[in-house]
Amino acid sequence: MYCRQFLDAALAETNSADIRYIAFQSYLTAPFLLRQVNELEYSFAGKIICDAGTGLGILPCILKEKNPLKIIGLDLDAVSLKTAAAIGGNSNTSYINADVRSMPFKAEIFDAIFARYVFQHTNLSVPFLSEIKRTLKYGGLLILIDIEDDMTLHYPEPADNSRKLFNAYSRYQALKGGDRNISKKLPSFLSSGGFCDIKIQPFTQIFFKRKNDYGSAGQIKNAFLLLQNEFESIKKNLFEKKMITPSEYHIGLNDYFKFLNSEKEDILVSKTDFLITCVKK
Repeated sequence: MYCRQFLDAALAETNSADIRYIAFQSYLTAPFLLRQVNELEYSFAGKIICDAGTGLGILPCILKEKNPLKIIGLDLDAVSLKTAAAIGGNSNTSYINADVRSMPFKAEIFDAIFARYVFQHTNLSVPFLSEIKRTLKYGGLLILIDIEDDMTLHYPEPADNSRKLFNAYSRYQALKGGDRNISKKLPSFLSSGGFCDIKIQPFTQIFFKRKNDYGSAGQIKNAFLLLQNEFESIKKNLFEKKMITPSEYHIGLNDYFKFLNSEKEDILVSKTDFLITCVKK
């Protein structure tokens, strides 16, 4: 239940615009996440797994097919967790409202811990890594998936208005203590934190459309909707912090839509995430 069923269940459960945005984003990225999980070549059967920063619980929904003994989804957002529990909770899956920097679990309980797109918000958080190390069994697996905006490529370059919107988003996340270029810093951070057997694998999503190619309408729609959903969830904050005006926001988003739909030239967009695994020694 990691694609259409997940989305339908989430949309039926809530009227919250923010939660609906997250649900749609989870739906669009679920096949990519499934590919990353399968690349791990790790047996989850009979294991106790933690998904730190679970959101609406798309990862636990995927992991259920791997026959784990127990999955615990942890998140600071109680509203998201309520929806996650309603659509994905069962006898071996539970959701707990808590800060990842202060996990309410005893030591050495988890066989594996996931943290997807968490460090981009917490930056190189020593308390978070300490909690991971405390609750992970010796020899347990830590799985990180995060972003690296420096490796996002466009050809040709999008309009100045769109780049201004992207820059505002990056500055806002930095202001909140995050870092949208966190992936390249994580291996050294993990090594100094007492983890070993660090493995790094890039996962790149590439969108390419030839000019006058009308057969890519579905790809264009999905590429734009993913971006729009991400921006919609924080646009009020961007306005309140005066990082961009509402007019600039809408022009930048509209220009990016025009860029993706260009009929005059070929378009390439490449976005790279990193899958990083390591072991507690």
